[in-house]
Amino acid sequence: MAKFNLTDTHFTVSRKLPIIFLILSTLLLISCRRNLHLPETLEAHYIQYKIEYLEDTAGDIPTRILPSTMQSWYTEYFVLTKIQGFFNQFSLIQIADLKNKKVTTLLNVFGNKVYYRSGQGELPASIVAPEHLSFTNTRESSVIGGLHSRRVEVDTGVEKFNIYYTDDFSVRRPNLSTPYGSIDKPLSDFPIQLSYLKMHLSCKLYEERIVESEIFTIPDDYRPVSRPVMEEFINSLFTKE
Repeated sequence: MAKFNLTDTHFTVSRKLPIIFLILSTLLLISCRRNLHLPETLEAHYIQYKIEYLEDTAGDIPTRILPSTMQSWYTEYFVLTKIQGFFNQFSLIQIADLKNKKVTTLLNVFGNKVYYRSGQGELPASIVAPEHLSFTNTRESSVIGGLHSRRVEVDTGVEKFNIYYTDDFSVRRPNLSTPYGSIDKPLSDFPIQLSYLKMHLSCKLYEERIVESEIFTIPDDYRPVSRPVMEEFINSLFTKE
């Protein structure tokens, strides 16, 4: 009769535990980076924004050499914004998860690729928001880049300015990546500040597109960093040191 050796069995299981843990950890990491429940393609509302820089310099860098457009894809699940330049050697991407109210910032500077995933309801790294914001809807409307838009007056307590939203299409929480998250309509014209960089964005092109859902995932060659590290990286883009 074969003998049941508890010690040998415990040794065999113990050897397998690290392997099992490694497999589970890998699957968890993949599921965090890639949403396995998404279809291969998604319907997207694509906006190309013209960037107007509000100052001649951002930190030590002249704004005339910076990218002139920002691209945005609005879908049922995500909103992705992307600024790219310097022969594709630089890109800054924000992926807003509309269900979980989290925004992931991905930065690529000459092959140094990092990302930071914000907490729920937290603004993306280096986005500067006024301490106070109040909104007044007006009856004024305009067509901006082909989008029928309505004007909203914004009061920060320090200054007043206008932003425009559109009713031409709808997604939930379209402005998670901006300080205007309480506005539930996509923005067609608005100011925003990233670190030292003050910009005014205005829709110049609107299209409906089919996109691969993979663009809303974190590529494998990006490494995670903390918010302070990501903000240090972004701030360093505007200094000569």
